[in-house]
Amino acid sequence: MGLMPAGAANPFSSVDQRTAYGAFKASGSFDPDALYAQKETMIAPYKNLKRLAVIGLVVGGLFTVTIAMAFFGIPIVAASWLLWRFQAKQIANIEAGYAQYVGTFSG
Repeated sequence: MGLMPAGAANPFSSVDQRTAYGAFKASGSFDPDALYAQKETMIAPYKNLKRLAVIGLVVGGLFTVTIAMAFFGIPIVAASWLLWRFQAKQIANIEAGYAQYVGTFSG
């Protein structure tokens, strides 16, 4: 796939805070640069979903503006909005897991 980074996971898989914390803990590293790189690697597939959601919102909006294509535009906008919410939730979970892991050894 063109937008998939090398070695990336499935962007439609769900990640919760405990899973993200476990991934950081499994790395066994306390180096902030290594942890940041791992966090960015975990977030990368969801950034592509964000791009896809923006494209869907634009295309769906254009379809909806042309009244004849509103039948297709409204579902595209709704699906893109749900995709946007999904990726935002996943990124927030990864950030929370990162903050939890960094908080265990910095404080």
